[in-house]
Amino acid sequence: MAEGPEPLGSGPVVGFREPLMKSEQPRNIDITTLTTISGALSSVVDEMSNVVLRTARSPVFKLAKDFSCSLCDWQGRQLVQGDAELPVQVGSIPLVCRAVAATYEGRVFPGDVFLCNDPAFGGTHLNDTALLQPVFCENELSFWAIVRAHWLDIGGVSPSDLRNAQSDIYGEGVRIAPIRIIERGEHRSDIMRLLFDNFRFPKQQHSDLLSMMAACSVASRRLLEIVARYGKKSFIACIEEIYDRNESRARNAIAALPDGTVEGFSYMSARSGDERFEIRTKLTISGDRLQISLSGPPQLRDVRNSPFGATHAAAYHAAAISLGLKPPFNDGIFRSIEIDYGPLGTIVNARVPPSPVLGCTTQPFNEIIDSVRAAFSQIVPKERLTAGWGAAAATSLAGINPQTNRFYAHFHPNAAAGGSGATWGNDGWSSVGSEGAGGAVQRESVELLEYEMPMLVHSLEYRTDSGGAGRWRGGIAMDCAWEPIGHGQTSRFHGTIEHIAALGVGGAFSTLLAPKLGRRTAIDPDGAERDANGDSRIHSVAGGTLRMCPPGGGGVGDPFERPPETVLEDVRDGLVSIDGARLDYGVVIDADRLEVDRGATAELRKR
Repeated sequence: MAEGPEPLGSGPVVGFREPLMKSEQPRNIDITTLTTISGALSSVVDEMSNVVLRTARSPVFKLAKDFSCSLCDWQGRQLVQGDAELPVQVGSIPLVCRAVAATYEGRVFPGDVFLCNDPAFGGTHLNDTALLQPVFCENELSFWAIVRAHWLDIGGVSPSDLRNAQSDIYGEGVRIAPIRIIERGEHRSDIMRLLFDNFRFPKQQHSDLLSMMAACSVASRRLLEIVARYGKKSFIACIEEIYDRNESRARNAIAALPDGTVEGFSYMSARSGDERFEIRTKLTISGDRLQISLSGPPQLRDVRNSPFGATHAAAYHAAAISLGLKPPFNDGIFRSIEIDYGPLGTIVNARVPPSPVLGCTTQPFNEIIDSVRAAFSQIVPKERLTAGWGAAAATSLAGINPQTNRFYAHFHPNAAAGGSGATWGNDGWSSVGSEGAGGAVQRESVELLEYEMPMLVHSLEYRTDSGGAGRWRGGIAMDCAWEPIGHGQTSRFHGTIEHIAALGVGGAFSTLLAPKLGRRTAIDPDGAERDANGDSRIHSVAGGTLRMCPPGGGGVGDPFERPPETVLEDVRDGLVSIDGARLDYGVVIDADRLEVDRGATAELRKR
């Protein structure tokens, strides 16, 4: 029997290597052409996203936009990602692209389409499946158009009950190593049957697959139009120039930091109790080069392990934010950054198989970012300080629809959404969801969600005092409560949100801690409440409701330096309570007149 392709993650350190060989020929490029081509490439990716939104069937695609689009070049380098892509999805797309190209080296043809979701080849969790279409120009492989999307179901034991799937990846679904599903325009029906016969919603998901293929086909046409307009030689010269300019931006940002080594850490909570798992980062800066070295405890026998692809995405996202880099993001930015994921078999470099990784897009993704952020916060200028985001509160819902008597499932990524971390000079954004999504996942329309699913949304509202205290406050969390109509429903969670608040930096701290934490609750018809308390699932009964309360974002700076007038405005808006103003910010507010007591505030703020 022939051996399969060698997984990318077979060694202790996997990531981008040295920059690929570049032409030393001088480039005579005018800035107008360069800017136009750069903008055109971004427009191609934006059009891809619109195609998926307008043609997909699953609510997780068309309502929540839990997918990302990207373009890679002839060498598998990331050419461009859209402005509204999910960091956790788009960050490791080049790894998947290179894995597919290496697996089928010399056997990639016009009209081919490939799939891959395997964490051993740069994937994250199995639901995030990448579809890749090669684009040929003048009979040469020139581009890859790629959509990575959260598929509603990928097989496995159950979409909503992890009791039999928490010890290894085999219970999580179908692992798809790089595989060709269309060859020279001919559909591989045998492979398609093998895959979709293992999914619970084959018709719906096949339609979603077609929407991904349509987006890549549109991208192919647009790319060829751009090349035809400017000429292949001129186009390639512009691409290399865009890479080089982004590389210079990154190197300049790194060179501005002091040489040496700093360390940071963050904690991921256990399912219950006070136990927690430390994730450490060591940053080594030498001139204009940066090495990020990660370490963590041994991988867990639950779903909160990160394969190297997810760790790769988290570390680069944290670096880009901390270095103050702005879009467009492409391969050039990351040429000066090296990542060491540590030995295989840890939380941050899980060995797959057997490690389960279903939760990796939420935990420890946020914690890896915060660990890198904590290290950077010691050396970056204060103007670039950023705080941690509220941990993800996404949930998968499943039950039997009483109207059809058929099983249904729904991924509920952002109905209840946490707040983002504050930045130096600005409060955090409220109700934007997990940092892994980067604010790109949309809030589902309540009316459309109720039309699609047998459930009613009872409330959707900000939670007072949920933002982490700081000179600049963390974003406020939005709670959501819903009722499954006439039936019980199971809610499954990827991570824990109940035990550790979002990371604050620059002297930020919160005294009123409880409202900053998350909570997930089933409310029975008699009003009795049952909390998940870190468990991976909770069940509602017929006539009951489910309530999701995510954490808020972290703060930046000393909260006692926040202007009292700003705290008063938050109180009047219902974002901070009178007790929260006093405990978190040292601001005393008269409850009757809603005015700041200047004398009492000055006395309280003496330390």
